[in-house]
Amino acid sequence: MTWPPLLHRVVGTVRSRNLFQRDQHILVAISGGPDSVALLSILHHLRPSWKLTLSAVHCNYGLRGDESDGDQKFVESFCRGLEVPLHVRRVEIHIRERQTSVQAEARDLRYRVMQEISEQCGADRIAIGHTADDQAETVLLWMLRGAGLTGLSGMPAFRSNKIIRPLYDAKRQEILAYLSTAGVSFRVDSSNFQMHYLRNRVRGEVIPILNRLVPSCVDALCKLADICREDDRCLDQQVNALFSSTVKRGSARSWGIDRKVLMTLPLAFQRRCIRNLFWRR
Repeated sequence: MTWPPLLHRVVGTVRSRNLFQRDQHILVAISGGPDSVALLSILHHLRPSWKLTLSAVHCNYGLRGDESDGDQKFVESFCRGLEVPLHVRRVEIHIRERQTSVQAEARDLRYRVMQEISEQCGADRIAIGHTADDQAETVLLWMLRGAGLTGLSGMPAFRSNKIIRPLYDAKRQEILAYLSTAGVSFRVDSSNFQMHYLRNRVRGEVIPILNRLVPSCVDALCKLADICREDDRCLDQQVNALFSSTVKRGSARSWGIDRKVLMTLPLAFQRRCIRNLFWRR
């Protein structure tokens, strides 16, 4: 059987970025949208040759009423057809009490649920369906906030808490082409077209303009993220070596910083020392 191009790309990403190994158990986050459906479908193709154990997790926030329930039913049917065990969680978002956006709160809850389920089922990795387009959008959003190297690094392909992104190097059009050729259906989230969300405006208005100006803009933004991530890691290593001599533990839950030593450091190091100090709180 001839493998589709997207399958080759994903295998290349998995190997080059060391996302997972043979015989591992992977928990796949699936919303019912094209990216997550394609991800589970591709990992299902790889399951025999890589001897993978697959499980899936779906969060139903109930924010879109019948549409949310329709997503859940679709995911249940899809996973049943692939014979992949599915864990479904109904998650309640308290909109009136929130201090962040609905999207941000939903994301935080989703990651929490994924970690809990992965521990329950003994998964080695948690796979999510972020693509190169998602990375480009993330970099642009951080750029608009005036972020430094850490923000411009975007999303890593592999996070230390076992989160992996096998579609990291794949573009959205490749995903849709794969699903069309394979005859795999998916759900469309109506909230993706609500333009009061900044990410949706970047996706629907900014990226198309950039594509007309520079057709390779997604590749360029992803390359920028990779460069910034390596530079950010290098700076962090150097700052961490200086941090212990600059920062001293004070009373309970307090830290002090040696101002004289701090002022002798380059500005980039000063900023990182202060940022690390806040992270210690």
